[in-house]
Amino acid sequence: MGENPETYEAFHTGLLASLNPGTPHEAVIAENLVAIEWELRQHRAMRDASIRRTIRSEITRAVVEKAWQEFNKAAAKASARTAHDSDDLWNPTEVFDDTDAKQAACQLVDRITSRDPQVRDAAEAELAQLGMDPLDLMSAATHGALTDGNGADDAPEVHDAKIRELERRRREVKRDYDALVQARADEGVIIDQ
Repeated sequence: MGENPETYEAFHTGLLASLNPGTPHEAVIAENLVAIEWELRQHRAMRDASIRRTIRSEITRAVVEKAWQEFNKAAAKASARTAHDSDDLWNPTEVFDDTDAKQAACQLVDRITSRDPQVRDAAEAELAQLGMDPLDLMSAATHGALTDGNGADDAPEVHDAKIRELERRRREVKRDYDALVQARADEGVIIDQ
């Protein structure tokens, strides 16, 4: 799921060409290395997506909260004016709709992740007005301190643990592969006596 067959095929072909297995056993171990490398790539992408999703959720929460506070302030002012002007209490006909706030949050997230430093700086200033710091957000999201409501199974630390495990396996399989290649090179050596 989430795999582009063409991307995987190019990845697979490139890595196998780089490893250049010379025997069937080397080919099997090379395939294992390719599979581990691909899984590492996927877990890194999932970790990064989890971090982005969590940051987006936290920024959305803050923007909606600010909009809610502004709506309540405006409602309180309108209520005070209505109460002052007549004996009737203010009866709000308008209810808070977070659609615009969520749209604004998405736009802020897009700007905060922009490659243009001026756009990003302006977005960071907006974030600061919400009481948020981009580095604090990234740190908290990376270490699972923020939650986006999708559950702990998608927390960045889950992917980080899997990445560490896969990197360990990669080193072990690569060591085995290198030993096989080295043994193959020694098979053709003629020793003079």
